[in-house]
Amino acid sequence: MNTAEKQVFDALDVPIGGVMPEQLLTVWPKVEPILARVVKPQTGYDLESVLTGLQLGMMQLWVIGDFLAVVVTTIQTRPLHNVLFMQFVAGTDMDSWLDDWITLVDEFARQQGCAAIEFGGRKGWNRRLARSHPEYKPILTIFRREF
Repeated sequence: MNTAEKQVFDALDVPIGGVMPEQLLTVWPKVEPILARVVKPQTGYDLESVLTGLQLGMMQLWVIGDFLAVVVTTIQTRPLHNVLFMQFVAGTDMDSWLDDWITLVDEFARQQGCAAIEFGGRKGWNRRLARSHPEYKPILTIFRREF
């Protein structure tokens, strides 16, 4: 974690940490049942392929609180710019961590040279984001925030 990431992390109410590939197998037993709620065959992924993507560094794993939630992100290289895509978000008590997560993921995405953050979600995300993070706009079922 660099100095800027540490400053953002230290300011959070709910601890959020990125899991390094060499730590994956240690946390996987706690992460796997949480991700199982959202990693379904229709997503084109299974839990084994997510684990492999994380181990290869193609995806990033984030743990929120004491396993309140987990997020899997990818950095998508597109012809015009990079986008941080939140591939999977699963957990409980979102009101206690969403603002902190957005603070951290914004900083991480900017450090990675991303021009935007995107994620797919149910319509309920629209109601929740409209209250506290109106900069995220739904485009079809994809929410996008541009920097």
